Amino acid sequence: MHYVGRSAKNTLTSHPTYQNHGQGYTQATLVDHTSGSVHTGLSLNQLAAGGALSPHLHSYEEGFYLLAGQALVSIDEQTYRLGPGDYGAIKVGTGHAWRNGGPAPVQWLQMAAPQPKPHGKERDTFFLLAGAQRAKAAAEPLLGHFDVGQIPGASEGRTATGGLKGVFLQWLIDEKLGARHHRMLLIEYQPGVSVGLHDHTFEEAYFILSGEVEATLDGERYLAKAGDVLWAGVGCVHAFANLSREPVRWLETFSPQPPAENVFRFMAEWEQRAQELGSSGVVA
Repeated sequence: MHYVGRSAKNTLTSHPTYQNHGQGYTQATLVDHTSGSVHTGLSLNQLAAGGALSPHLHSYEEGFYLLAGQALVSIDEQTYRLGPGDYGAIKVGTGHAWRNGGPAPVQWLQMAAPQPKPHGKERDTFFLLAGAQRAKAAAEPLLGHFDVGQIPGASEGRTATGGLKGVFLQWLIDEKLGARHHRMLLIEYQPGVSVGLHDHTFEEAYFILSGEVEATLDGERYLAKAGDVLWAGVGCVHAFANLSREPVRWLETFSPQPPAENVFRFMAEWEQRAQELGSSGVVA
């Protein structure tokens, strides 16, 4: 199963959960249960100038990557000024709040795992009263920074194993950072670079930042560009190729977190192994 969402449909609207708990906040849902997903809650979020979200917490984990603007993000009562390229994970049950810290809208990609409940179902977002007892602040926030200007040129730092030859990959949010329910990474394919057909035991979502990529999902081909989102469900056989003259870059999310072994199952590798074993592929 897979899903393709086009940038033209990324309409920012108010969210009923935050209706009385903030101002200037809108979001565009990119991937949720209506897309066929059972693990991924992906959205494009925005705070207008002067906008804010009241202190709250979730029964799910959040990850975010700032795309534009300046944000003041309070986590466990510690406030951090964040800008484009900054990212972070907010663990389950951790109190946090957002404010726009600049004159222009602040926009970020947000990942939620486990997938948030549809509006009207069981609550999974809880707002904090003023003076309410909060958890003790963590020793270090789960924050970091990486932007496309830090991607090395030519072949420097590019992987050449696991079917990912020539691809640059930067892990942002994972177990090493402290996340437990999802991963997020930034990836770049140079012109002419591709990855063969494969699948996973987890869901993947891909938010295109720049360039164009040809995606094959369950045997169907799509051309995705900046602002588009692709989603591959568990077992969806997929591949990517950059057929253009420019690099293509996207933010990619995994949920649940991948297993410790056999993360990729490349179709070509297993066909080659079958030939080496003399397997005909015919069931006796």
